[in-house]
Amino acid sequence: MSKRAEKTSTIIQTTIRILREEGAGGLTMRKVAKLSEIRLSNLQYYYKDKDALLKATIDDYFRENQIQVTQSITGLPSDISFVDLLKLILNEALIDGNSSERCAMFREIWALATKMPTIDALVRSYYQEYNHWLCQQFAPYSQEPAIIVSLLMPYIEGYSLMGNALPVSKEAVIEGLIKMISPYTVER
Repeated sequence: MSKRAEKTSTIIQTTIRILREEGAGGLTMRKVAKLSEIRLSNLQYYYKDKDALLKATIDDYFRENQIQVTQSITGLPSDISFVDLLKLILNEALIDGNSSERCAMFREIWALATKMPTIDALVRSYYQEYNHWLCQQFAPYSQEPAIIVSLLMPYIEGYSLMGNALPVSKEAVIEGLIKMISPYTVER
C-alpha cells in the first residue's frame, strides 16, 4: 500500500469510528486530524472540507459492503439453486442493527442523507448501482429480477433498523421472504 493510500485509509477509518461513536454531530475536521495523528492542513490536503471527507468515507463504506457481499457469492457452483443463493445473500444481508458496526454507520449515512443533498445523491447512486448488480445476479433465475430486488431491498435495509424487534427469528423471516418471491422465479 502506498503512503498516500495508507494515510487516506487511516483518515477514513478514523472518520468511520467518530461517526459510529459520536454521530455526525461529533465529526469535525480538527478531531479527525487529531485522532489520525496528522495536522489539520495535511487532512485538508487530502479532503478539502467535511463534505469531501464524508463523501469519501461513505464511498469507502459502500465499496466495502459490496466487496463483502460479492465475496460471499464468489465461487459458488454455477448450478446453485435460487433458494440456496437467496438464503446465502439474506443470511449475509439481514443484520441486527444493534449488533453490527456496519449498521451503526448505515444509520448515520441515512441521517446525513436527509440533511445533505450531496450525500442523498451519493446514497441514491449507490443503491441504483447495487440494485442493478443484484438484478444481474437474479436474472438467471427470474424473468422479473427487478421485482425480486424491489421486494427484497427495502426489507433488507429495514431489518437493520428493527430486526431485533420482530416477533419471529431471522430464519423464519428468510423462509417468508423466499415464499413471497417464489412466484417470480423460474426453474433453470
